[in-house]
Amino acid sequence: MESESHWLWLFNTESGKLSVKLSDTDVFDTPYKPSQLVNIHFNEQMMDIEDATTFQIVSETLEAYPADKMPCAPQNAALNATAWCRFGRPQMPQSWHFQKSDISEWPLERRLCELNSGFDQGLFLILDTDDEFATCLLLSEGMQLSAIKSLRQYHVIKVTLNRLLPATVDLALSAQSNWGQQLA
Repeated sequence: MESESHWLWLFNTESGKLSVKLSDTDVFDTPYKPSQLVNIHFNEQMMDIEDATTFQIVSETLEAYPADKMPCAPQNAALNATAWCRFGRPQMPQSWHFQKSDISEWPLERRLCELNSGFDQGLFLILDTDDEFATCLLLSEGMQLSAIKSLRQYHVIKVTLNRLLPATVDLALSAQSNWGQQLA
């Protein structure tokens, strides 16, 4: 991904597309519909320091995982996460789509989780948490929630913390690390 020193948010009112202009020739389109966004009354707007910070934190978090274990490019996920954090419409929880977990408290340092709908299981990036809820961005290519509803990659859903499951990739890396330490 080629980048200039200043990235721009672009919103095309005709197509309803929110994009990021990375360079004169490179524009990244987000998957979000205007109804999912707020504060999009502009054609062009510079990214600010908060946007840059969000992008960097998410990129670094995802780049810490082996590329073959991630279902998406870290930069694409980071751009979508940044777009959602800046422009995403607040959501009501939709926990009923997911099975409960046995975890009573979610560690704040855990940024990846999985959610299981009973139809499918998906890998998510946790964008935000509070005492009760987590806002999660789907990293997997898609996820079936019910017989008639599915989520597409990079879509966001809010759930109660008791729905979050540890990410398989975290468990595998932890087991691999523990196994390596035992051999040493």
